[in-house]
Amino acid sequence: MIALDADYNAEVEKLLGDIAKNKSLLARGYSAKREANYTESEEPEIQALRSLGLVRPVGDRQFRLSKQLRDIINKGVNRRHLRDINVNLGEYTDSLEVAVEDYLNAKKSLNEDDIENATDELISAFYEVGDFFSDASSEIDQQVKLAIGNQAYGQKRISVIKGYLLKLDQLQQAHETITLLFSDEIYSEESLLSDEKIKFLGRTIKYIDQVKSTHQEIRTVLHMRQVREKRTQQLRALDAYLMDNPTAELNKSQERAVESPWYRVPEPIMVNSFVDLQSNDDSLLEMYEKEIESLSKRKPKEKDNFVRPSSGETKSQILAREAVKSNSMLIINDTIKKVIQDKCIASMVKEKEKHSAGDDIENSYWLYISRVHPLRLILEPRVSKHLKVTPVYAPYSDVDGNRTVIDTLISHRSVSNSDISKFKDAL
Repeated sequence: MIALDADYNAEVEKLLGDIAKNKSLLARGYSAKREANYTESEEPEIQALRSLGLVRPVGDRQFRLSKQLRDIINKGVNRRHLRDINVNLGEYTDSLEVAVEDYLNAKKSLNEDDIENATDELISAFYEVGDFFSDASSEIDQQVKLAIGNQAYGQKRISVIKGYLLKLDQLQQAHETITLLFSDEIYSEESLLSDEKIKFLGRTIKYIDQVKSTHQEIRTVLHMRQVREKRTQQLRALDAYLMDNPTAELNKSQERAVESPWYRVPEPIMVNSFVDLQSNDDSLLEMYEKEIESLSKRKPKEKDNFVRPSSGETKSQILAREAVKSNSMLIINDTIKKVIQDKCIASMVKEKEKHSAGDDIENSYWLYISRVHPLRLILEPRVSKHLKVTPVYAPYSDVDGNRTVIDTLISHRSVSNSDISKFKDAL
């Protein structure tokens, strides 16, 4: 194993050495907006870099850097564009699923070398998914702060900010996808997979919190801009009216001032922040005398002597209390039994409407408890192996606040995601 590592190290050092030798050529390719030129004497270097997948010849004595190399340089010099931020989780989940399958096959073979190699690949795959969320969330947060810090909020700047908002939505959906993938039984039953899943969720929770914070920051900026834009339009309309009617007396506002209190200017009330004993104002002196006289007549309040009444003898017989299930719990339990037995999908709103006990439950409370209680239940492995809980959201725009839950779907674990989506669309 030591000799093998040494061989790998030699290959890596040689690769980095070849890149360092051609740093001027690569810098020229990066600086060029389109294609960069090279001389005939540089042909061998171009072919060597091409074999490494770092450059692409595009014409007669011209070349371009590969996208992967340009992305690495962009990140290093902090010059990345919106399109460069990758929020596509697909390739990482594919790599993770392949690594999981290889690991399980290696365990069956009982070959220690295969198990060790598969374990290394599996752990690397988990870290790559975590790095995906780390890089994307940090990059978007940095770019958003730069965009928001620029005070010139023109249409181009707003379109860029909305583009970041879309990227954040896609990143949150990616996290929901990977969390759903981890709900598979194998990630709870296999000890290594369970440990790596827990480590992954612990590492990525701060990145998702950062995504939500950035998401809220963008929505606040868009909302404030919308409010300011509406106010600016109103002021411009008033300015245009006054320009066209310079002698306007605004009689309508003057007439409404009588019937509308908010048009009036109240008279200020003159107050002193201290007692002015040096004042020569007779009205003030008279008021002071009355106040002092009233204070002298007040008597201190007597303290009430409270005596707690005897509670009597303690009853020897304790009343037996019978636990009574609420109507909401009754409907939820009936629905879960039905889903597990029939291996189907159920809409909690529809189930409440059909159930005989559903009329006594308020809709707002039902939307809350029908989602929260099943989510608590599936925390137990014996329940999570049978059920999935999927929220249904109302349509929302870029300037809305939190998303509104309008229904909750409870489905059997055997039901595919595509069937759940079809069921949701049919509601």
